[in-house]
Amino acid sequence: MKQKTKKLLQLSFSLGFLATTALVATSCKQPATVAPKPTNPMQPGNGSGSGETMQPGNGAGTGTGTTTPDNTEAKNQLKALIDKENSNVDLYTDYSMIKSALVAAYTEAKTVSQKVNATKDELTTAKTALETAINKASIDKSEFDKLNSDLVTAYTTLKDKVKSKDATLELLNNDEYAPLKAYITNLYDKASPVFTATLQSNPKPDKANIEKITSDIENAIKNIEIEKTNVAEYSKFKLFKIEEANFKGSNLYSTSSPSDQSLVAYSQDFNNSENGKQWKYAKRIVKGGVDNSDQLTDVRWIYNLNSQANADNTTSASYEVSFTYYGGSNATLYFPYKLIKDEDKSKLSLKYKLNDKTITDINVSEAKVDQISVAKIDLTDLIFGENKIVFSTETNKVAPMIGNIYIAATNTTLDSVYNSIFGNEVDSNNSNKITVNFVKGYGLANKAFNSDNGTIITKFNGKIVGSSDQNKDYYLIGYLGKALPGAMPQDNPISIRYYTFYVNVPENGKYEISGIYNSHESETNERGLTFWVGEYNVGNDAGKVAKFRAPDTGDWTHSLKEFNKDQVVTNSNSYLQLTKGLNKIVVSGKEQNKDGPNLGNVTFTLKTN
Repeated sequence: MKQKTKKLLQLSFSLGFLATTALVATSCKQPATVAPKPTNPMQPGNGSGSGETMQPGNGAGTGTGTTTPDNTEAKNQLKALIDKENSNVDLYTDYSMIKSALVAAYTEAKTVSQKVNATKDELTTAKTALETAINKASIDKSEFDKLNSDLVTAYTTLKDKVKSKDATLELLNNDEYAPLKAYITNLYDKASPVFTATLQSNPKPDKANIEKITSDIENAIKNIEIEKTNVAEYSKFKLFKIEEANFKGSNLYSTSSPSDQSLVAYSQDFNNSENGKQWKYAKRIVKGGVDNSDQLTDVRWIYNLNSQANADNTTSASYEVSFTYYGGSNATLYFPYKLIKDEDKSKLSLKYKLNDKTITDINVSEAKVDQISVAKIDLTDLIFGENKIVFSTETNKVAPMIGNIYIAATNTTLDSVYNSIFGNEVDSNNSNKITVNFVKGYGLANKAFNSDNGTIITKFNGKIVGSSDQNKDYYLIGYLGKALPGAMPQDNPISIRYYTFYVNVPENGKYEISGIYNSHESETNERGLTFWVGEYNVGNDAGKVAKFRAPDTGDWTHSLKEFNKDQVVTNSNSYLQLTKGLNKIVVSGKEQNKDGPNLGNVTFTLKTN
């Protein structure tokens, strides 16, 4: 009984505790206060379905509020999507159709977003449509890439290659690299239309064309330092000496000038068809114990380009110049030329072929026996890399004599080419002072072939009289003046030994003449020099003739003296009137029947008063 009473008391205590707890919890909950219906009809309703949000209660447990959704969140979500337009559209720069569709979708979405009274449904629909367009663009791009993988790869490779354009061109800012820079810039520019049209152009992009543009750029820039060196070589000119190995085909003649023949170009007719001649080409030899004239002079001439007649299994004779060129698609070709004998004037023919282009005639109508002319030819469509020029003549015609070949990257370096051809050396401190280096420059001898007393160029070891310098090597023209022994008639200018050379001056004016010589004659046998402008013995016109004495130097073996206006002959000039550019000068003895001295380099200096 006691036990039962104890259990009943415990149960009664538990129920009382639970009741007390529930009562406390209930008393802590505030009742909701419902706002009264407003009397102003413009105020929001109280749950009438207007969609507007009611004001909440005051938190004091005296009122209640109801809410309805607005369009703010939908508007913000659409705006967030629109704000990514640039980054999304940029993904399809190379896909014009996809980009166009996506831009249109963004335009529609922005129209809704900017609408003042757009509803939530309109905003949500616009957002969904834009998301669909964005997803479709991604899918369409993936599908296009899958179906056109080769084209996309070629396009992307080209685009990556063009990224280095500015850095590459920065390496070519020096003026001498201008032709290379222009060429490579043009290659890069060829990519622009490809990118403008995009991968989805109509007609479809040509994959082969894209790959060629890429390949051309790669080939142009992969060895750019080598190319820069190459272009620098051609910035003024590059010289290609006449070489035996460059003759191709079955040439009519197979020999060259003999090793004991010093000067190999003449101002009188030379019959190359005679036995003992028949030169295919010729090169200058320096006398006086020189072992290798090639180390001193580059003067050489092609004498014949005719082919063998009536020979079986022969190919036409030609002369080829192969060269590596990175100076762009254009260049200028120069070479000296002259007529071998006057009767050839009516049957001259010289042609050239550049790479696989058509054979083209070269105008050599100025060719004369007693004059060296310089051809200038514009070369176009050169290959970036290996090129070849082939010279030839027509059957039953003859080519003029052709000297060394010069190729320049531009057509503005003619003076440099002239100076190289004719051995002109401009003083570094005075551009109006030009020295003619006879051993290096092209020239013509009037009587020099196959004779012990014909005009030569020879080495001379000595020094200027009165100088403290050690002996050194000079190169002199020997056997000047007077008629060649045995030549007939002795009193005719055609028999006189004289030498023709050229000086390239920067402006019109009177140029004082000076130089060095060697002679061991005195008194009545004293030698001297005469210089004429244009032709031998042209007369005594003002500025056309200058005469100088050449007093005894002391011996024939080691002594030299200088001549200048102090040695001018009475009633003569110490200068010549020259015109800007090339001037033809002839030098011989002081009188027609007198020998001249051995003549060294001659300097022309513009008079300043």
